[in-house]
Amino acid sequence: MGATRSLAQTAPQPEVPAIAAGKVKRWPPLPVLAFLVAMVIPWQIYIGSVHLSCTRLVLLVMLGPAMWKWVTGKAGGIRIPDIAVLLFIAWCGFATVQIHGVDYAFQSVGMLFIETAGSYFLARAYIRTEQDFYAMCRALFWVVACLLPFAVVEAVTKSSVLLNFFEKFMPSYSPIDAELRWDMRRAQVVFQHPILYGVFCGIAFAPTFLVLGYRKSLAKRWSKTAIIVAATFFSLSSGPMTALALQVGLVGWNWVLRGFAGRWKLLWAILGSMYLVVSLFSRQSPAQHLINLVAFDKGSAWQRLLIWEYGSASIAAHPLFGVGFGDWPRMDGQTSSVDMFWIISALRHGLLAGIFLGIAYLGATIMIGFKRGLSDSQIQCRTAYLICMVGFFVAGWTVDFWGEVYTAFFFMLGSGLWLLAVPDKAAIPLRASRVTSTEPSPRAPRQLIVNPRRGASAPRR
Repeated sequence: MGATRSLAQTAPQPEVPAIAAGKVKRWPPLPVLAFLVAMVIPWQIYIGSVHLSCTRLVLLVMLGPAMWKWVTGKAGGIRIPDIAVLLFIAWCGFATVQIHGVDYAFQSVGMLFIETAGSYFLARAYIRTEQDFYAMCRALFWVVACLLPFAVVEAVTKSSVLLNFFEKFMPSYSPIDAELRWDMRRAQVVFQHPILYGVFCGIAFAPTFLVLGYRKSLAKRWSKTAIIVAATFFSLSSGPMTALALQVGLVGWNWVLRGFAGRWKLLWAILGSMYLVVSLFSRQSPAQHLINLVAFDKGSAWQRLLIWEYGSASIAAHPLFGVGFGDWPRMDGQTSSVDMFWIISALRHGLLAGIFLGIAYLGATIMIGFKRGLSDSQIQCRTAYLICMVGFFVAGWTVDFWGEVYTAFFFMLGSGLWLLAVPDKAAIPLRASRVTSTEPSPRAPRQLIVNPRRGASAPRR
C-alpha cells in the first residue's frame, strides 16, 4: 500500500486547463480586439469607387499576416473547412465573372475575399489556445454590454443616438425607418439593420454562459448572460430572438442532463424523429415548418416561405452560375430582398457555392463536435462554440448575413478550430481538473520495495 501511494505521488501530474487554473488572458491578441471593436464603429470610408468600412479596413491590413501564419503552419494544420472557405470564394468569383464580366467581378470578389477569408483566417491565426478563446469571449461580451444602454435609449426615445453621433464625424450607416413593436423602436444601434444588431448580440450568449461562467456560481453566470439576453431583445426581431431562445434551450438541456453522457445523442434522436414525422405526415416541408416557427408574425412567415419556394426554384433553374447580383424570378409583388443566408449564395453564384459553404460550416462543427481528448474546460469551450454556431444556423433562415454580421459568422466559424490541435494527451480526468494549484508536487521520499518472497530490498532510486 505504501509503495503504491509513493508511486502515485511521483507520477507526473496532468496539466491543469488554463481556465480552471485561473490562467486567463484579459484581452485577446491585438488583431482580434481591433476586429471586434471595428465592427461597432459604423464609419464608411470611400476611396474612389472602393467602399471600406472600419471592419473591412482591419481585415485588409491583417489579411496578409493571417494567411501567412496559416500557410506556414503557425495557425495549425490545414483543415477541410479552410479549403472549403477558399473554394467558396473562388467559385463565387468565377460565377460572378461568367454573369457580370471581369470588370464588375474584380471589386466584388475582392471585397468578398477580404470579408470572408480575412475574418475566417484572422480567427484561425490568432485564436490558437484556450486562453485566446476565453479572451475573445470576454472581449465580445464587453462589446455587447457597452451597446446595451444605447439600445435601451434608442428603443424608448425612438432616436438613433449612436448613429447620429458617429455621423457628425464621418459618413456612417443611415438609420432605417423601423416600425414600432410593443410601442418601442427596433434598436439598430450601430448596424445597418436591427436584425443584424440582434444576431450580433445573440452570438455572445453561449460563450458568456459556458466559457466566462465556467466554475462560477449561477448568480454570476446569469448576471452577465442577462445582459446578452437584454441586448438581443431590444432588436425586437424574430430571427435573433428565436436563435437566442434555442441557445438558452440547448444550454439548459446540457445543464439538466449533465450527468448523462448520451444527452446529445438523445437530442439528435428526438430531432431526427421529429424531422421524419414532419416529412411523412405534413403537407409542409421541415424547412417550411421551421420558417413558420421562427417568424415574428404571419406576414413575415409568409415572406420567408415565398423566398424559400421561389429561391429554391431559381437555384434549380440556374444550378451552375446562379443569377448573379441582378433580379431573380419571384412572384409579383414579392420583395426582391433575399432574407435567407443559407440559400442566397447558391441563388447568386450557383449550387457549388452553397455546397462549399455547407462543407465549411458542417466540416468545422462536425470535426469539433467529435474531437476527443479534451479537458473539462475545453469541453465547455467546444459546447459554447457549437451552440453559438447552431444559433447562426437558425438565424440564417430568417435573415441574410451581410456587413459586420457576415464577417462575424466566418470569424466565429474559424474561432473554434484550435480545439482540433489539442493533443489527446492533454486530456485529464474530471477530478484532476478540479485542482487549482499549479505548483509541482514535492519529490516523494525513497521507499523500500517489499517482495513477499525475499523481504525488504534496497531503496529504489
